[in-house]
Amino acid sequence: MKEVIGRVRLDATNALIAQYIRADSVVVEIGASDASFAQFHRSGEWLTVDKYGSPDVQADLDGENAKLPLPDASVDMVLCTEVLEHLVMGTPLVKEIGRVLKADGIAIVSVPNVCSLKSRIKVAVGRLPNLAASGDCGHPLGGTGIPSNGNWVAAHVVDFNLARLNGYLKRGGLQIKQAKSLPLSVKVAGRSFTVLPAALVATTLSDFLLVAAGRRAT
Repeated sequence: MKEVIGRVRLDATNALIAQYIRADSVVVEIGASDASFAQFHRSGEWLTVDKYGSPDVQADLDGENAKLPLPDASVDMVLCTEVLEHLVMGTPLVKEIGRVLKADGIAIVSVPNVCSLKSRIKVAVGRLPNLAASGDCGHPLGGTGIPSNGNWVAAHVVDFNLARLNGYLKRGGLQIKQAKSLPLSVKVAGRSFTVLPAALVATTLSDFLLVAAGRRAT
């Protein structure tokens, strides 16, 4: 999760977590070194895993050696928000999420939607979506990234729409059970305003894709 998270996405994610979490749930949150949803929820155990910062478990989860240091079928909920778009090879992580989830466990996953309504409008007028994959272009060229020694380290390297996210999770052994639409908001003079409520926004047009997924039946 980003250090500065949009209120719309924060509220929607918290609402989805609240649907499935229990007071005794074992929760694993991936990519939470800068901010965690733990402050908003009660659970039996909450473990953070990240490559950066000071998580409970420090691990590099990008690549074929991705490994969550947990037993099979031991976790009630995994949170993986705004992570998969950063990974060059994220399928091994998805498989790990499925491995550690209990049979009735839930993974809450979110990624930017490159086919959002705002993105479609930008492309129509010849502009690139802000959150689209951009390698090492960095903010000066309208992309994402982290400055390092005069260069930009790539941030978003994979673009998702709902169909791709569904296929990506299926390939890793997960199945989407619920997809939430988010309200459409616009920012004017630094302030965000809701233009359309979530009920009037198709999931495929939301700025971010937010889903609850479980293990696929074998």
